[in-house]
Amino acid sequence: MKKGKFIMIAIVAFSLAVSLGYALFSQTLSINGTATAKGNFDVEFKSADVTTQIGSTGATAQISEDKNTLSINIPKLEYPGSYVEYTITTTNNGTIPAKLVNIEQQGLDSDPSIKISYSGLDELKNQVINQGVEQVFKIKVLWDESSIESSSNVEFTIKLNYEQVI
Repeated sequence: MKKGKFIMIAIVAFSLAVSLGYALFSQTLSINGTATAKGNFDVEFKSADVTTQIGSTGATAQISEDKNTLSINIPKLEYPGSYVEYTITTTNNGTIPAKLVNIEQQGLDSDPSIKISYSGLDELKNQVINQGVEQVFKIKVLWDESSIESSSNVEFTIKLNYEQVI
């Protein structure tokens, strides 16, 4: 009986040692917390200036009140080959870096005699604009030299679409 009692005590002691060892080497880790992110996404038109007028007078560029849309107005292009060129400046007034995705142009879709070109805009599509940084590009509105159709009161709007850079 002594041998049976000893085996029983040994089994109980072994079980207690294993349980105690497991308890010592295992633990539960709980992490609680809250993360908040704040930022301001605000890329807008800063200025739009008429820099060249050949065969035209009275051209204007008007930035909307929310500074997200630019309206171009040319009362009259006088002859084929006449044009108006604008210098446009945008700025990132927000705290989030942004990148130009595309440009939306509305108006002039049905007038093939007017050609609109953007210089410097393609380079800006690959460039990150950080907080406080400005970007400059040009818009040229041209009465196509091969067209004999008269063009009067050219009006259109543009909007630049930016996205957050991660």
